Amino acid sequence: MPTEYREEPCRAALNRVTGMDFGWSLNPYMGCEHQCTFCYVRAFERRADRPWDARYGQSIRVKVNVAEVLARELARPSWKREMVAVGAATDPYQPAEGRYRLTRRCLQAFAAARNPFSLITRGPLIVRDIDVLQGASHRAEVGVTFSIPTLDQEVWSRTEIGTAHPRQRLRAVRMLVEA
Repeated sequence: MPTEYREEPCRAALNRVTGMDFGWSLNPYMGCEHQCTFCYVRAFERRADRPWDARYGQSIRVKVNVAEVLARELARPSWKREMVAVGAATDPYQPAEGRYRLTRRCLQAFAAARNPFSLITRGPLIVRDIDVLQGASHRAEVGVTFSIPTLDQEVWSRTEIGTAHPRQRLRAVRMLVEA
């Protein structure tokens, strides 16, 4: 079944987080095309009475104005330039990012505001944004967590249905390290 993209504005970009090593998160998308069978977000979706089974990841909410909202939130006098985790509940470099470029625009907003951030991804598309990551890292702390749980072809194809091949991800990590 093809993925449905629902383009919707958001009222807030930053989400307060408790019980984690970071106090704030940002998710440019809601839902994830990767459809990893072990994803912890599925449990949250189930409790919220949203699709968590095989339908999970077939409908993606695209927060079309997230970068502009983020820039306004980072510019507030009360904002203390706290660390923000990007992608805690959905991959910021899932296939939709190739079309919408929301994550890139959010990274540019973080860089302009000199705000620290970290990224969590399985998407090799992150290499497209090496220039923005390098620039941001000169202005604030920047971290990248790249997930590659297996190199086994069979395990990968059964558990990470919509992700790039693990070898592509290894290449992306190499490029990030070299940059």
